[in-house]
Amino acid sequence: MVRNTAGSVISAAAVLTVNTVNSGNLGNTTTSLLSSSSTSLVFGNVNVSSGNSQSVTLTNAGNSTVTISSVVVAGAGFNASGDALGAILSSGQAATLSATFNPGASGISTGSITVTSNATNSPIVIALSGAGVVQTPHSVSMSWTASTPAVIGYNIYSSTVSGGPYAKLTSSPVAGLSYLDSSVQQGHTYYYVVTAVNSQNQESVYSTQVSAVIP
Repeated sequence: MVRNTAGSVISAAAVLTVNTVNSGNLGNTTTSLLSSSSTSLVFGNVNVSSGNSQSVTLTNAGNSTVTISSVVVAGAGFNASGDALGAILSSGQAATLSATFNPGASGISTGSITVTSNATNSPIVIALSGAGVVQTPHSVSMSWTASTPAVIGYNIYSSTVSGGPYAKLTSSPVAGLSYLDSSVQQGHTYYYVVTAVNSQNQESVYSTQVSAVIP
């Protein structure tokens, strides 16, 4: 019945069916469930001979004790550790499983973690995927025009901050008009200046700054 200041209205009838149960078991129903915070882990691109890790939380979602009896990892480069293996979890209690991917070669890898327990929804299978990639070496090649005839060489400086401060890359003046910097790292921007050096080891002011973005 719905009622307001305008009056009241009675809804249509609904049917409720009550099943019979054994009264001796009332209040004693037990559930044994283990839930996972994730059913798949994607590691993305990981450099060969490097590694990446992600965590999964396993929680007792029932009202009876759950014992995790085994954690089996399948797939090249994948592994698992943590306090989940052998854990005895009471209702609401959780354990952590740390999954790692350490590719030994380039290419896409797939795998899985199978968690076996005495829960009614056992086993839980967590899918794994990732790709091993070989880091490409980077370098910056630079060149400049010759200065006055009195110049015997050039010093090259670099910085990761525009405007410096700069660090000298050359231990002694370079006699040529080019230089290859092989010390650069992926994902950084570098700023370069060059100075000219004469026979008295006198050094000029910095040249105009140039930059290089390493993808």
